[in-house]
Amino acid sequence: KQMLDWALGGFQPSGPEGFQPNAPKNGKNIDTTCLTESEVKELSRCFPLFLCVVRNVQAPPEQLAVMVSVCLQDNFTETLYRYDGDGYQSYCTICCYGMDVLLCGNDGCCRSYCEDCLNILVGPGTFDSLKLEDPWICYLCQAHRPHRALIPREDWSIRVQEFFTNDSGMEFEPHRVYPSIPANLRRPVRVLSLFDGIGTGFYVLKVLGIKIDKYVASEVCEDSVAVATVNHDGKIVHIGDVRHITQERWGPFDLLIGGSPCNDLSIVNPLRKGLYEGTGRLFFDYYRILQWLKPKEDDLRPFFWLYENTVAMNTCNKISICRFLECNPVMVDAMHVTPARRARYFWGNIPGMRRPIVATQSDKLDLQECLELGRKATMCKVRTITTNANSLKQGKNVNKLPVLYNGKEDKLWITELERVFGFPKHYTDVRDMNRQQRQKVLGKAWCVPVVRHLLAPLKDYFTCEDLSPLTTAATTSSSPSSHTLRIGTAVLASL
Repeated sequence: KQMLDWALGGFQPSGPEGFQPNAPKNGKNIDTTCLTESEVKELSRCFPLFLCVVRNVQAPPEQLAVMVSVCLQDNFTETLYRYDGDGYQSYCTICCYGMDVLLCGNDGCCRSYCEDCLNILVGPGTFDSLKLEDPWICYLCQAHRPHRALIPREDWSIRVQEFFTNDSGMEFEPHRVYPSIPANLRRPVRVLSLFDGIGTGFYVLKVLGIKIDKYVASEVCEDSVAVATVNHDGKIVHIGDVRHITQERWGPFDLLIGGSPCNDLSIVNPLRKGLYEGTGRLFFDYYRILQWLKPKEDDLRPFFWLYENTVAMNTCNKISICRFLECNPVMVDAMHVTPARRARYFWGNIPGMRRPIVATQSDKLDLQECLELGRKATMCKVRTITTNANSLKQGKNVNKLPVLYNGKEDKLWITELERVFGFPKHYTDVRDMNRQQRQKVLGKAWCVPVVRHLLAPLKDYFTCEDLSPLTTAATTSSSPSSHTLRIGTAVLASL
């Protein structure tokens, strides 16, 4: 319509003046009626961390329209959890776009904010003025209050999870629902764990007190196999490469768990090959085995499955996985139950997977709780710990370390890393492995409190151990019905 009116008006003004932007009238808010109501709603939906009051923005409508068009793409889901080598977000927290970004100075935060979002939503010149603040604490780390058109949401954490859960736009038939089994009819669980790693699944089931009839695991890393074997007294049956598992040889099973390698799926890897090449296609071995294990319609025995992979995958690969598994994932971030950020997608049919994750009294939420005596944490949370040693460095300065020891900065010790992941001290201290090897097997492992949260509903379906009540005040749970299971020298709180 604007182009048509311009043409009917004789293309005025002509000459160089015709290329000048329209000046704002009296400094008041520029009319944003060029945005439709659906575009305004979409703009708000695409900003789960902030409430953007579009009608109060002092910016040309064209800029707002560009922001809407950017958010209509898949930028948010693909880049919110994409981090650079220094541990900070590669793109803006608000729009997941932008080239020039401002980094939060809070050591426990990894967020960045682009020049366009700050200048458009907060006010012209905001980006340049904030660059002079050192350190600048971002809007989510400050006490929440409005910043012109940018208002931090009080429930931003919940909204982010909902956004990642529902962003695919696909609807599926609900999975088969199994009623709870009466206690006298329950039996021990039979588990097949693919890409088992260091036996996190076995460890969590023991923490929950669920009896295990058999636990068959597929894992090719010799160090990981050694850790699982030593810690669980050889009770795990290791069968090697997942590609060699046949329908005739193994089964039946009640629970299938696993998470195929994410190297070729993660957008952090510039050399990734995607879902259909490299290690990405190992997902189809999980899918192949899942189809074998699913009971027939007339088989009433409960069968559960759980599949995990990185949040930092592109939307195309995520949609493909959803179509094969016929469900949308739930996004769970370990930061709610541990001192480290670790966002992951989980697909499955276990009851209650979408319930909010809540920390128990035994969970260590602060980094200080994981440290050895005489060591002091310089931050409450650390960034995602991977197999890369540099992932232990924090802050704007990539050389900053999260611990003070004898007046000097220090990296996390391996025993402390084990606690961060929810494992007992010295869990990976086997086979004379060095620090690099132990961090490598931990960096690929699942987070114990997260898996405990996801598998806890299985206690209604399978036989559980008779656990002794707590006797010491130091480990007393907030729930009077909580019990513990003793494994070796560790006392572990169960749900």
